[in-house]
Amino acid sequence: METIVEHIKHKARELGFSESAICDAEPLQDPGQRLLEWLGRGYQGTMDWMSRTRAERAAPRSFFPEAQSIIVVAHNYFRENEPVLRPERQGNISIYARGRDYHKVLRKKLHSLLGYIQTLLPEARGRICVDSFPLLEKPLAVKAGIGWIGKHTNLIIKKKGSYFFLGEILLSAKLPPDPPLAADYCGTCNRCQVACPTGALDEAYVLDARRCISYLNIEHRGEIEPRFREGMGNWVFGCDICQAVCPWNRFSAHTGERDFDNRLPDEWFDLKQLAQMSEKEFRNWFAGTPVLRTGYANFMRNVGIALKNREAGSP
Repeated sequence: METIVEHIKHKARELGFSESAICDAEPLQDPGQRLLEWLGRGYQGTMDWMSRTRAERAAPRSFFPEAQSIIVVAHNYFRENEPVLRPERQGNISIYARGRDYHKVLRKKLHSLLGYIQTLLPEARGRICVDSFPLLEKPLAVKAGIGWIGKHTNLIIKKKGSYFFLGEILLSAKLPPDPPLAADYCGTCNRCQVACPTGALDEAYVLDARRCISYLNIEHRGEIEPRFREGMGNWVFGCDICQAVCPWNRFSAHTGERDFDNRLPDEWFDLKQLAQMSEKEFRNWFAGTPVLRTGYANFMRNVGIALKNREAGSP
């Protein structure tokens, strides 16, 4: 069985995954309890679906009752020689959203990996997850030993950073699990907490999504409270501030995945040009990227806030 695991991990590397590891499919007890506490504080904001799926999120077999093992993969999306933070005259778009929608890229690779596994284990059945089920993906990655969850609540891989997408295969075959990562290498560092302009990380390891810029400009629908608008700066989709200041990201290496290359010309980041964009142009310009997720109306809301911040001299 160890040889099979080695073959699986070798194939994962061939497909471009930076990391692959295995954990069992048992319920996530401590992360599940922390989720309930987080929801009890109302930190999910208007993401009501998180409350509706709270029982299933920590129980992988809710989505695939046959699951015995979970293969967790991480895929690097960082790009060298491309600014993470853009100047205030431009709209800032999170670097993960400047390339092809990662759901499609990772899902295709995971289907290939599952197909390969079934040549090794013909009786095995599997189910692929790339945000398609409300699994607690980061705790699963910790359980599989890939990394730890930092104070900014993103997964950090030692000497590789946090610019990674996660995906999983829930597998009916029982494979030997990798040892979980029990260590936390954030230490006394709190740069992410200090840098967050809206106070979403005031408590270490806990994200108040209601204050998070990525939540405000992607998930939240309708008007954004005035007290958060200045802190949003020039972010029109997502936010990378907490990752940009993380010391572990000095180890970030360039992704070799061409699908994650920047698809957006510099002129598309110009705030004044974005403000004049029609709905048709929005759909055409950002076709195939995650930016479409926020919708035209909310994207234009974000552009309007960024322009006002620029006029007011906000960073």
